[in-house]
Amino acid sequence: MKKPSSPGKSRRISKAGKTKLSKAAASKKSAAKKAVPKKSVRKNPAKAGGKTAASTNGQSLRARLAAAMRLEALDRPEPAPKAAGKSPRTAAPLARAAAPAPQRNGDFPNTYIQTINVRLEDPDHPVRLMWAGPNASAQETGPFRSSPGAGLTGLNCDDVATSRRNGSTCTPKGTFTVTGFAPHLNSHHEATDVTWFVPARGIAFHFYPSVPTFAASHGCVRLETTRIAQLIQNNSRVGITTVVVDGTWKKPAHQY
Repeated sequence: MKKPSSPGKSRRISKAGKTKLSKAAASKKSAAKKAVPKKSVRKNPAKAGGKTAASTNGQSLRARLAAAMRLEALDRPEPAPKAAGKSPRTAAPLARAAAPAPQRNGDFPNTYIQTINVRLEDPDHPVRLMWAGPNASAQETGPFRSSPGAGLTGLNCDDVATSRRNGSTCTPKGTFTVTGFAPHLNSHHEATDVTWFVPARGIAFHFYPSVPTFAASHGCVRLETTRIAQLIQNNSRVGITTVVVDGTWKKPAHQY
């Protein structure tokens, strides 16, 4: 006959058993924890200084917009001095008439460029001229190769509102009017024979030594020869010649 075990001993065994079970569970939990890979925690790029669509070279989109707006202000034309008894619109062409005007047609201002059309498609971004006047049919119409604005990283210059945004470095889409002329841009003296059409942003047609097959400028329309830049400058009429920018802009590999 078996001797009944004492209650004290039973309790001791039970307690020891529970301790062993607790240790085994803890060991299993620890092993499972090690087996599960840690989740990668994504740091805030703004705090970590990483690149995002809104940040390039450590600068935020806001900072880059501000820098581009300063460039626009630098290229913005100064108001032309008002001639006594004349409106600014009639004074400007008269002031230019006395200066040498390469590539100007012999019948100017009767024969002049009525419309300048810029298509934003790669690779040529063609510029075409429509003339008005008695000798219009004898004038060059193009197409001429150009390079428009590259835009800022994070901005889509194909969107009309975005393209017109100050500091965007996009060539603005829409219809505008020629407003004035200059020998060169203040920001880049190699950008010569300037014809402004969005003066508040310093946006113009001009010659530039580099005219790639993709959008590359800070918003202006670069032309590949001085001859074409002079043709546009010296046959356009302030307040009369219109500029139409349309077509599908394509994001280049490099934006500002």
